[in-house]
Amino acid sequence: MSAKPRIAVVGTGWWSTEFHIPSLKKYQDCELVALIDPNGEKLKKAQDMFGIPSGYASVTEALAEIKLDGAIIATPSAMHYPVTKELLENGVHVMVEKPFTIFASEAYEIVNLAKAKSLHLTIGYTFQHTNAAKALKQALDNQEIGEILLVNGLFASMAEAYYRGVPEQYKGIFNWAITGPDPQTFSDPKLAGGGQGQTQVSHAIGMILHAINQRATQVVAFMENRDLNVDLVDAMAFTCEANIIGNLGSTGNLRDGDKHQQEFRYYGTKGYILHDMRNGQLLVRNDKGNQYEISGEDIGDIYPALNTSRHLVDLITGKAKINLAPGLQAAWAVEFLEAAYKSASTNSIVKVKPNIRSGK
Repeated sequence: MSAKPRIAVVGTGWWSTEFHIPSLKKYQDCELVALIDPNGEKLKKAQDMFGIPSGYASVTEALAEIKLDGAIIATPSAMHYPVTKELLENGVHVMVEKPFTIFASEAYEIVNLAKAKSLHLTIGYTFQHTNAAKALKQALDNQEIGEILLVNGLFASMAEAYYRGVPEQYKGIFNWAITGPDPQTFSDPKLAGGGQGQTQVSHAIGMILHAINQRATQVVAFMENRDLNVDLVDAMAFTCEANIIGNLGSTGNLRDGDKHQQEFRYYGTKGYILHDMRNGQLLVRNDKGNQYEISGEDIGDIYPALNTSRHLVDLITGKAKINLAPGLQAAWAVEFLEAAYKSASTNSIVKVKPNIRSGK
């Protein structure tokens, strides 16, 4: 592509105004040509703050008036599927925030549509852009610890106020550029699809399944809402295709200002890997006596939130040769979470159905 890609951002809430819009506005390899949001007040505030004259109430309206090469989707989770589908059907490359979609059938439909139209589809998994995540993926792809036997994960975060519908409780912590999340974005199960599972475990299981390059085959989960409408505390166990066993615990009830804890361990027949996702650290050790780590100056940006939207631009221009957060592995995360919620509600082990699989 000779001309700079023309990009739109769909959704002008917290995440877009904090990260995606500022990132693209400053990125010399693209043109940020439009913002899209049905909320006219939010749209106008974002347009004024970032100096973007073109604003539209819907993707349909935008596509009727301007040419787009790519779009960033940062809407409430329930809207990811219809918005992404419309853009892909009209030949637009897409970056979708996580969780990718609420239902696996939707995720695989989107993956197949992007493939059929030869369009780039990448997901907003910020941590997969870190140096530690890249090294983790390479080590597992190269079987540096042999066959993977066990995966263990913990994701503890500060998110309870979101699930209670009082995001303003975090205003002093996050210093929102324009606005925080709408009260319903994370607290209404119809919009969010769930609580800690969709909002935070999606990060964790997205990283795990991408790193091991395996789908889950069975999931059993226990979830506690406490007095909320969505889950706050989750515990999950799972199996994967290559006889891998895993377990994952997550809670969103850390206190205001507490540092998140995001730690993952991979044990193989020839060694192990320790991944501190929150701090961007990695330790690889195998039975040949080889050991190396990502630490100190090698860590780089531990949360490169500006990179996810720019990554779409780089995929379009060809600057990026590898999709760091592909749609297929994100679809595996969606089917995992769908199975987990079903397991928790039915108190049973849920087998992940292979008939909706797109294939590797």
